[in-house]
Amino acid sequence: MTIKHEDLQALLRALEARARVLRGEVSVKLAQAADDAEDGHGSSDTGDKSFAASESLLDLAEAGRDINELAAIDATLSAIEAGTYGVCQQCGIEISSERLMAQPLALRCTDCQTRDEVSRREHHARL
Repeated sequence: MTIKHEDLQALLRALEARARVLRGEVSVKLAQAADDAEDGHGSSDTGDKSFAASESLLDLAEAGRDINELAAIDATLSAIEAGTYGVCQQCGIEISSERLMAQPLALRCTDCQTRDEVSRREHHARL
């Protein structure tokens, strides 16, 4: 692995702290979504119901985004524990320490990530 031990330890602490924050935010957003949905049930006004439903959907979308980030953090923590952190999941070469310091959740080396993004762009352009 190309990342220094002390940098890896700092990364572990930062990832664990971020995971704690995200877990709290997910709990709050899910509770807000439930409250917003409940608010809409008590009203006979379709505008109020629509607004409450929109708020609830927004809360759920934000919680979903946080859950996805939590999954990426958990995968990174697992890779660190397994000793596979910093290895490109696509080609198997080591990811540069510069990339890992800039994007700690990176799963691919810069070349593979670029190819993946170009492929996605081309796919979306065809749609």
